[in-house]
Amino acid sequence: MRLKYFITVLLTSYGLALQVPLILDTSATAKKGVLISPATEEYANGLLKKWSSSGLAVAVVRKDDTEPSGWRHEFGSYGIAKGDGSPITPDSVFAIASNSKLFLAFSVGLLISNKTLARERGQDIKWSTKIRDLVPEWGLMDDDMDRGVTLQDMLSHRTGMPRHDYSGGKRKGGISEMISTLRYLRPSAEFRETFQYNNLMYETPSYLPKVFLNQTYESYIEQHLFRPLNMSASTYSVSEAERRGTLADGFQYDMGDITQGKNGTLIPTVPYFQRPGEELAWAGAGGVLTSARDLAVWVSMLLNKGRHPYTNETIVPEEVVEHVAHGRSVSHGKPDFPEISVRVYGAGQWRYSYQGHDIIEHGGSNPGYKTQVARFPDDNLAIITLSNDEHGGPLLEAVKFRIADELLGLKQLDWNDRWVMKLSVMTFFLKVMNFRYEKMYNENVAKAQKLAPRPSPPTLPSKPFTSLAESSFSHPAYGTLKPCLVPETVPSAHLHSPQAHCGALLSSYTVERILSASNLSIPTYIIPWKRTFATHLRLAHFDENLFNVTILWSNAEVRENEGYGPGGDLLTGLDQHFEVEWVTTEDEGLAFKGGFWGKEGLDSMSPGGVGKESAEVWFEQVKNS
Repeated sequence: MRLKYFITVLLTSYGLALQVPLILDTSATAKKGVLISPATEEYANGLLKKWSSSGLAVAVVRKDDTEPSGWRHEFGSYGIAKGDGSPITPDSVFAIASNSKLFLAFSVGLLISNKTLARERGQDIKWSTKIRDLVPEWGLMDDDMDRGVTLQDMLSHRTGMPRHDYSGGKRKGGISEMISTLRYLRPSAEFRETFQYNNLMYETPSYLPKVFLNQTYESYIEQHLFRPLNMSASTYSVSEAERRGTLADGFQYDMGDITQGKNGTLIPTVPYFQRPGEELAWAGAGGVLTSARDLAVWVSMLLNKGRHPYTNETIVPEEVVEHVAHGRSVSHGKPDFPEISVRVYGAGQWRYSYQGHDIIEHGGSNPGYKTQVARFPDDNLAIITLSNDEHGGPLLEAVKFRIADELLGLKQLDWNDRWVMKLSVMTFFLKVMNFRYEKMYNENVAKAQKLAPRPSPPTLPSKPFTSLAESSFSHPAYGTLKPCLVPETVPSAHLHSPQAHCGALLSSYTVERILSASNLSIPTYIIPWKRTFATHLRLAHFDENLFNVTILWSNAEVRENEGYGPGGDLLTGLDQHFEVEWVTTEDEGLAFKGGFWGKEGLDSMSPGGVGKESAEVWFEQVKNS
């Protein structure tokens, strides 16, 4: 008999009391050989309801010689896939985001293993090969990095470069042009000094199939991985995924702002946040669209050491599978919890010990999606959890560990409670502390910053507010900024030469929504800024020449252009705050700071100070703008 007890978790900061079932005897499950037990189903459904979440797809894979196929695949589907209420199924397609990185790492391994290519080049490609010897467009600001960075350095996040994610976006010259702009991005650590996650370093090797084979990266993966494994639902093409009708909507919180205690409203992101063609800018780092059913085959191949789970044909050489799973960089030198060891990163995979069991995994986060693909190689077990809720990270982690605890006979822990308490503590400190721009992180789940109140009265900038509105600022990788001053925030302002685009921008529906969530007693600017994860910037004066900048994303314009009806649009990012210094000396510009570049690692450093040299990203004033 399965014994079930309930504990009541009192969440005072949320005003909730939650009863969570704890399974203390899993012998019945083990005897039946069930991979997704009724207790797990109950747990998953309970969490979905508790979090008012949209949907969750689960796949559990286990190698089993007693089965005719040698494998057992079980699937769990919970909640809705689309705004119309369509249910999640094993064939619902999710954006798996950074779980795409393993496909990229394997593409590099396959090129390294290609002896024909080596003969044609007259030279082997190795993990230790320097990227500058392979890609002519390559260049970095720091000479040591420029000369020294290898394929392994890029794949193990040890180049010294912070994320610089907001520099990314669709470019006319594609990946080649993106690579050529890397030289303008400031590093935040010495070469190989510390682990710093970097998507741009994963996007760069996606150019290699083009360089060596005159083949697109997407077609290379289709040829060598998707097709041999019959991963028929898997694609990099947004238009293809939308045409099939199986793409799950990614749900996000419209008008949410944790700094103001506003949760927002969970609504579907329709259409998909990247439009056809835009997705190719991040294909290598995070572009795979796939289903739980396809991923079940994928992890079976991984557990089978690179061989097809049914034909035993080699898909990825075993030495490549082992190489990319081997930890190279220490990403978490201190355990987050007693049951989890320090964590290391190989290539597209984290590796650590969970209650004494080796686990290799990677997460993924795209607007509206959270994913986790984990395997326990010594236990011939893999667990896939896919959420179409932007806050679904704690949910899918809790379900993943619940399944592992049950199937491996481990101590039963309620990971949902642990995540709730961690998030509660973050929220508490966010509300009561007054340290300006001091960051608090919840691993791969949320980022929040504590904001101090604006001085009263504040000191005015060294130049009139109107002067900033008459200027443009540019960065070779981040693009151009053309600030528009919101007139009602500076009642005495007389804009004699407003920028031509400002009238239409400030009267647009999206900006009206932005301003409805803004303090219009503070001098404020709106800047159109089309990037992958942004559409607008909001600058609000803080004190002297310092401004708070908020990075916003809206799909209202896309919905209008594609013929969607009114309503149903999203505005997100109201709680993403950073700092900007308006430098008004002869070398005028905007110095973006406060974590804007996305640095990580104990040994990474912020520039500090004031002025141009303090900028994580420096936007120089365009002369005669």
